[in-house]
Amino acid sequence: MKALDHNLLQAILQEIDANLNQGILPVHNGHLQKLSQEGEVLEYLIVMKKEGLISGDLVTKGHDSIPYRITNIRLTYLGIKMLRS
Repeated sequence: MKALDHNLLQAILQEIDANLNQGILPVHNGHLQKLSQEGEVLEYLIVMKKEGLISGDLVTKGHDSIPYRITNIRLTYLGIKMLRS
């Protein structure tokens, strides 16, 4: 993956927050696909989870555990702090 686009990262955090505030549960990467035409959202979510900005359940497929989707996405304290900054 290329260097992270800070604007896309902020847009993802904002969209997660908006979905949660609207009561959309569980939030999953399908709700966020409209933010990137290149389909990078899943990659961004995996990086954000590793960095501690979000929590969620990574669903994998196949015997080699290819990431398929992330569901039950929530903002962590660090993610909320980054969103508000």
